[in-house]
Amino acid sequence: METQKLTTGKNLVTGFPLPFILLILLSFYNPLTALSQQTKGKVSGTVISSDGQALPFASIALMDKDGQTLKGTLTDTVGIFQFPAIPEGHYQIKISTMGFTSHQSKIFEISVHNQHIHLGKLTLLEDAKLLSNVTISAQKKLIEQGIDRTIINVENSILSEGNTALELLEKAPGVTVDQDGKISLKGRPGVMIMVNGKSTYLSPKELSTLLKGTNANSISKIEIMSNPSAKYDAAGNGGIINIQMKKNTLTGFNGTVSLNGGAGRNARYGSGIGLNYKTSKVNFYGSYNYGYRGETEYLDFVRNFYDSGIASGTPDRTSNQHTKTNEPLHTNNFRLGVDYQLNDNSALGILINGNIGKYTHDSKTSNLLSNNAGMLLSNMATSNYDKQNWENLTYNLNYLYKFKKEGRELSADADFASNSFTSNLNLNTITLAAAPNQPNTDISRRGYVPAVTNVYLAKLDYTDPISKTLNLETGIKSSVTNSDNNLIYDLLNNGNWEYDNNGSNHFKYKEEIHASYLNFNKSFKSFSIQAGLRGEYTHTEGHQITTDSLISRSYFQLFPSVFVNKPMGKNHQLQLAYSRRIERPDYGDLNPFRVFRDPLLYYQGNPFLRPELINTIQLSHSFKEKYTTAINYSQTSDVMTWMNGQIDDINTTYEMPLNLNRLINYGISFTASTAFTEWWSGTHFANVYRNEYKGTGESGSFNSNATSFNFNTQNSFKAGKGYSIELNGLYNGGSVYGISKYKANYMVSAGAQKLILNEKATIKLSVNDIFQSRQLRGNTIYGNIDMSSHIRFDSRRAILSFSYRFGNQNLVKKERRTGSEDIQNRVKGGG
Repeated sequence: METQKLTTGKNLVTGFPLPFILLILLSFYNPLTALSQQTKGKVSGTVISSDGQALPFASIALMDKDGQTLKGTLTDTVGIFQFPAIPEGHYQIKISTMGFTSHQSKIFEISVHNQHIHLGKLTLLEDAKLLSNVTISAQKKLIEQGIDRTIINVENSILSEGNTALELLEKAPGVTVDQDGKISLKGRPGVMIMVNGKSTYLSPKELSTLLKGTNANSISKIEIMSNPSAKYDAAGNGGIINIQMKKNTLTGFNGTVSLNGGAGRNARYGSGIGLNYKTSKVNFYGSYNYGYRGETEYLDFVRNFYDSGIASGTPDRTSNQHTKTNEPLHTNNFRLGVDYQLNDNSALGILINGNIGKYTHDSKTSNLLSNNAGMLLSNMATSNYDKQNWENLTYNLNYLYKFKKEGRELSADADFASNSFTSNLNLNTITLAAAPNQPNTDISRRGYVPAVTNVYLAKLDYTDPISKTLNLETGIKSSVTNSDNNLIYDLLNNGNWEYDNNGSNHFKYKEEIHASYLNFNKSFKSFSIQAGLRGEYTHTEGHQITTDSLISRSYFQLFPSVFVNKPMGKNHQLQLAYSRRIERPDYGDLNPFRVFRDPLLYYQGNPFLRPELINTIQLSHSFKEKYTTAINYSQTSDVMTWMNGQIDDINTTYEMPLNLNRLINYGISFTASTAFTEWWSGTHFANVYRNEYKGTGESGSFNSNATSFNFNTQNSFKAGKGYSIELNGLYNGGSVYGISKYKANYMVSAGAQKLILNEKATIKLSVNDIFQSRQLRGNTIYGNIDMSSHIRFDSRRAILSFSYRFGNQNLVKKERRTGSEDIQNRVKGGG
């Protein structure tokens, strides 16, 4: 057995100007303007209901002593609010939220000797009259922009109906999705996808399939974090996107049913039901969603081959490949859980999440190979039929203990995730005679890919507000992942199936990650700072059983993060954020097996991939909590990139992941929340960024770069009488990925909804990609590689949906957090 052991331990801030960071941090200690010098204190508190439950998203108005409103904010998900940077003076606050009577505080004073006014727990009483006569239908804004994250309230979006989670991400500000489902944020690849605060532990292909199989009907909101704190896993160089699933928390028995149907190039339809029963002690909840998505896509590839080995001049041969795919997808999503309040201080929860589905890739490909005189050399017709099934089940046990001291909490989680994926592949190629006397040839290949990945995880988190101005977070986490992928290929020879020794491969992978973190949040007179440090020890073993070789790696890394907030008067706020993160190779990318699209195009993993490390810094400015400008810079070393290769003498092209030297990404973005009129509101995002790749491929060193522009606008219109309209537009400028460059594309979508049946039911009609303009065009010229691609997605579709809410829909209770905030992202299994 061949064994290779690698131990790595890179510098704390590899390749980043640390003195520059310290200089900027020190500058925040000085007053920036005369206005900031006048800032003396802050006001904070917690809003709860009469039964002690925190009330999220309650409106808080800061008023002067005469009752004139000066500033407004909302409570967060645990009912906490604060107004920083308040000048000396006399103030009062007013609290209001649907279903409760308003509360107005007594007048209080901020002075040199009384800088922090902590109002404690403020109780709102239920408005019995309102609850008995009115169904609460208030909604949060579609997109909320925070200092550290962007929140998309999917359940409020008309355009979410009939879509999948992956299609929703395509419309998210700053997010781009390529043809393989890989996700980038502000031009940075390697985004970590979480579901309900848990990593998915799936390979990119399996994750893409999971997101395609997750109905938007079951999603509550999407959180986008470009610079997460040390509390979160260090994985995800591009940042973290957390998909939060719906969980009904209304008191009593209630539920929702939904139906949707429509078509693009093929039919789409789905249905779902969610049920909830909640008392003062226990909350039972469950949901089930079924979806069918028919899809047809067209792919065109043109590849030029040069006998000289250099892509220049007139090609000696040209391959024109056209593929039509039919890809029906059936998905079943369910979740079942119970939360039990053991006593006033502790709660226990059990949750089961499931995603079961089947997907068929049925494609027909024609490949015409001609010489430079236009003479046909070969005419290949390939049929590729791949039937895939998957089953993702996650079991979670969580415990939360609240100490007597307000804000001090201890949470524990234990998870087991079972992920299975199977693929039954049949690949048949007929090479038709290019000349009258040539015979036809027939090559058939079949494959069976069973992949199983099991994840075991335990974590413990502790939060303690040490003082009014100092908060501590700490925790530990361990995860063990075992993946088994056994690819079996057979070739048809004279009517008999024979085992393919060259194509088959059995690969096992084990990964252990043990982590701990410490995070402090400290408020000073004129600014606040959050500093954290996370340490992660990683041990991996990749065992290629077919060749009896073992690659083992062990390494320990530190991941610091720093966030500095500087209020500048009533309307302005600055934030500086720095973090170091890691992107480990996924298990599928490490597996060296080959997956064939046709005999002349295949994909192959690389068992020698190294993890990539990124240092990123961002300076942002917020004006009136509505307009945010951010400047960001990041540098990634050992950046993992899929690279094309070519074997000219057999006219074959392949793709495999390699470590490039570095990727530098920098840019500026602007986000605006607007309310042009009482009936028109929107959120708009613009981003200009530059990516610079430097690396070495099979044909030598290269530098590949491009400046790109992204724009996204989301608009909501109130049309009266229960009608509302939504309009979304996005534009993705030309971009670069490794040695490949891609052209710009855009998409416009629109939808309308009507509330009916006493506002308990909703009818929605949406049209996605009205002009069918989301098409991907790319080209690659490097060494002996000269190829172009054109992919026409099945993105234009019309969907009609209906949803109905029944049972008690009036009294909104705060959803208790289980303490499980960040668990799964990379179960890498089959192809």
